[in-house]
Amino acid sequence: MGKHIAILNAPFHGHINPTLVVVAELVRRGHRVTYITTPDFTNKVSSAGAGVAHYTSTWPEGKEAPEKVSDDEMAGGPLKFLLENEAAVAGAAPHFENDVPDLLFYDALMYFAGRALATKWGCPAIQSIPLFASNEHYSLNQALGAEFPTITPEHPKLVEFGARLGRFREDHGLAGESSSDILDGIEELNMVFMARSYQPAGETFDERFVFVGPSLIDRSTEEHWEPPTNGKPTVLVTLGSVWNARADFYRTCIEAFGDLDWNVVIATGPNVDPADLGPIPAHFEVKQRIASQLAVLEHGQVFVTHSGLGSTMEAMYYGTPLVAVPQAAELDLVARRTVELGLGVRLAPEEVTAESLRAAVLAVAADEATQERARVMQKEVVEGGGAIRVVDEIEARLARSGA
Repeated sequence: MGKHIAILNAPFHGHINPTLVVVAELVRRGHRVTYITTPDFTNKVSSAGAGVAHYTSTWPEGKEAPEKVSDDEMAGGPLKFLLENEAAVAGAAPHFENDVPDLLFYDALMYFAGRALATKWGCPAIQSIPLFASNEHYSLNQALGAEFPTITPEHPKLVEFGARLGRFREDHGLAGESSSDILDGIEELNMVFMARSYQPAGETFDERFVFVGPSLIDRSTEEHWEPPTNGKPTVLVTLGSVWNARADFYRTCIEAFGDLDWNVVIATGPNVDPADLGPIPAHFEVKQRIASQLAVLEHGQVFVTHSGLGSTMEAMYYGTPLVAVPQAAELDLVARRTVELGLGVRLAPEEVTAESLRAAVLAVAADEATQERARVMQKEVVEGGGAIRVVDEIEARLARSGA
């Protein structure tokens, strides 16, 4: 008999996308899924087969990321996430008053809401981690904190965060949660959407963590993308769904690859109109959205990326090496890990010129050792099991709980 699974996620494409195939597989196996999300993701999750429980996000629509984060914005980060968690609990709870789920699968950024709802419903919970995971040996919070100046604990936004978190814990019967649990919270079972060897200190993570690799969408449901038949190599350029309002960067790409005898595919995202980039060479395909990023990666020789973990793992699924151009501190952690493992090169945004970008792409494409390491990582990523492994683990957890 099928079970009722609730999924709670942060309202970001990079967090929701890995769960869509999980939804489809749960439904295929006869389970019922209710997805707790914001209205702008309704079509995406309902198309995968889930019912929808809406909440109203505290974050502005579009959520474009600034080029630089101020100290004040850094201090306000924990409070921002807590407010979003509070909103999710307030919005979700009424949907489940007479329909309590058998299990909650929640995103790492929604840790407080996930713990509150699982406690309220008395159901088992599994954490979804599309980021670097944390344990007793590696802390994502500490790694990110090292990238910024120390913020005084007396900062008003941190003081407000501490007070609100105390009230939240009291209201929802949460005794042990702390401020660091936004990124460092550990659930009884945690699904990590990457390869273990890509995770920093990966060998120290115990059986609570299952490294499943990327959860890729069913490409038969995508629009069709055909690689050019000219036999030339292909480079894909994209800055993801949040950090993409970078028209100058795309113009630099056009300059860098304008006379390169390659196929060049650029996805600008919704914030940049390709028509505003000036003349585009004939061997370029420049659109706000490419029909299938996965298809381009499968046929591509190099991927120029903002270094989001989801995009990085998608590239590794196809053994495509990387030129990482990180657009934020958390993305730079991924870029540096890519370099540590010899899977590509890193260009800091201030280092990007037409000459440096072109040289980086050609160097990665010509480096047989980099390509071989990408193929080795590809094997591990594919063997992680993706969405199928996640659903297997969900069903095993349900069986252990007697649900």
